Amino acid sequence: MLADGVLRGIDNVLGLHVMSSMPNCSIGYHLNETQTGRSNFTITFNGKGGHASMPQLSNDAIVAGAYFVTAVQTVVSRRIDPFDTASVTIGSFDGAGSYNAIKQSVTLKGDVRVMKEDTRQIVREQIEKIAHGVEAMFGVKAVIDYEDNYPVLYNDPQLTKETVESIQYANLPEIKQVFDCGPQDPSEDFAYFAQDTPSCFFYVGCQTADGHDHPHHSPDFLMSEDCLLVAGEAVGTAALSYLGV
Repeated sequence: MLADGVLRGIDNVLGLHVMSSMPNCSIGYHLNETQTGRSNFTITFNGKGGHASMPQLSNDAIVAGAYFVTAVQTVVSRRIDPFDTASVTIGSFDGAGSYNAIKQSVTLKGDVRVMKEDTRQIVREQIEKIAHGVEAMFGVKAVIDYEDNYPVLYNDPQLTKETVESIQYANLPEIKQVFDCGPQDPSEDFAYFAQDTPSCFFYVGCQTADGHDHPHHSPDFLMSEDCLLVAGEAVGTAALSYLGV
C-alpha cells in the first residue's frame, strides 16, 4: 500500500484496535514507542547423519540445534540493557526421526520482538554470532534466513495528545475511562504507516463481563460488542476535531 502511494499527500493517520485485555468501553493510549517491532528467522543446522551406536562418526544436528536453543536465551539476559525490552522465542524445532538414528539436519524457527529499532540490530547480530559459534563447536553448517519486518509502532506525541484530548473533551457517556495503557507487547502492521507519516494508534477495551482475558488470535477470543459503538464514536470525534469541524 505504501509503495503504491496510499499515504501520498496525507499529513497524519489515525488507527484503532479493540483490545480484549482492556476494560470494556475504555480508551487506551500511549505516547512514543507503543507496540513492539518484529523479526523472524529460520536456521537449518546441517551435520552428518549416522547410527546412534556410532556417534563418533557423525555430527549430530539435534545436539547442535539444542545447544543453539539454550545459548540464544542469553541474548536478552546478557546483551540487552535491562531497562530495554526484547524477547527471543524458538517456536519450532523440526528434528523428527527415528530413536536410533542421528539426524543430519534440523530446522528451527524463531521470533524476535523489540521496542527500539536500535535493539533490533543488536539481537540479530547476537543470534547470528551464536549460530556461527555452533557451527565451529559441532562441525555443522548453519543456513540462516533472517527477516526484519514489522517496525516498532511509534505514536507521534503531539498528535496522540491532541487525539486523546479531543475524545476526553467530548465527554461521551459511553466511554468509561481514558487512560495511558502503557506499551503493548504484540506487533502491528499499522506501524508501517506510523513509520512513514506522523500517526496515532489507540485502543478500545472490549473485555467481556466475566472479567477474563479472551486473547486475540486464539480459539478463545471473545469480545463485548458494546465496544464497537465506542470505537466509532471515538474515531469520529477525533477526526472531526482534527479537521476543525
